[in-house]
Amino acid sequence: MSKDEELLRLHNEIEDYRQTVMALLAFAAFVVHDGREQRPQAAFGLGRRMDATGKVVTPDLVAQMSSVYGVVAEAKKSLSQDTSRWSRHVQQLRKYDVDRLVGWWTENEMVEASNVVMLVHQSRSRKFVRFLQKAAEEEADEVGPTTCVVEFNSSAETASYYFFRLEHGEVTDSDLHRRLDLGVEVPLDKLLRSYPNIRYYDTEPPLENILTELWSEFFPAMAADAEYDDKLRAYKFDASVNDVTDEMQRAYGSGALPADERSVEFPKKKWIRKAFDRLVQYRFALPPKDGSDLYEIHFRSFREDVLARFLKLSLERRREDETPVAEGQIDLDLFPEEN
Repeated sequence: MSKDEELLRLHNEIEDYRQTVMALLAFAAFVVHDGREQRPQAAFGLGRRMDATGKVVTPDLVAQMSSVYGVVAEAKKSLSQDTSRWSRHVQQLRKYDVDRLVGWWTENEMVEASNVVMLVHQSRSRKFVRFLQKAAEEEADEVGPTTCVVEFNSSAETASYYFFRLEHGEVTDSDLHRRLDLGVEVPLDKLLRSYPNIRYYDTEPPLENILTELWSEFFPAMAADAEYDDKLRAYKFDASVNDVTDEMQRAYGSGALPADERSVEFPKKKWIRKAFDRLVQYRFALPPKDGSDLYEIHFRSFREDVLARFLKLSLERRREDETPVAEGQIDLDLFPEEN
């Protein structure tokens, strides 16, 4: 694979994650809103902890339409070209498709009926349905009785919206089934007015996604109060993993959504720490001392787009990992020219 092809693949991973977040929010809106307002006793959560036959599961989305019906969903903007890896998705759906899924927003935390939905991008939906059907034919209990497949796609022709259509299964709620069977468009303007900044869900994003947020959104404000170090050619300041995690959750993640004791937190602290450690590898930070969570950040502006810079650095690092370096050799690419 050429360098340009590899960069495109990395960029697509970022875009796939962003579109998955929006697809989850749009499908949640479809379930909990009637087109005018939120339905009575409706609620939703991303990565909500649910009890399934004695095990704790955390579906990508839990959306309750009413006190008697709800949906749990997994979302995949892209699937591996290797269909043999799809079995784990089928197994994941089966974990949710049980008689007594507990954790809904009702007095006894149960609803009378629910569906398990796999949200798959339109480019893969038919192929995944065939894979699911074959799995059910080979082993009757491999696919649960309430499992459905819903394809999605996004459009920005005249107004941005997400399109959903039922491709497999029966939705228990007759109104939702009818609308999904015909295909439904969920406009993003109202959704973005309610949740304008949600950029994460309970699945780890590509690391470059977090690095871009840090370098574009958080560190510039911190650098404004820092002194410029002429030797480093950077603004030097300390940043706490715990504090940054809390801020990112409030701004772009779980902290911007309704929460209770079953809610999960995202982006997770370990994701942020991993991003900080990567900055150390890129010579943009120094690691903590004496067991603290404070990293010394060396912030500078980039001449090129921030995401493009981190994607290139990531590609260089991967290639470096694959290429043995002679003892004592220094990789000059780790010290790119900055403003």
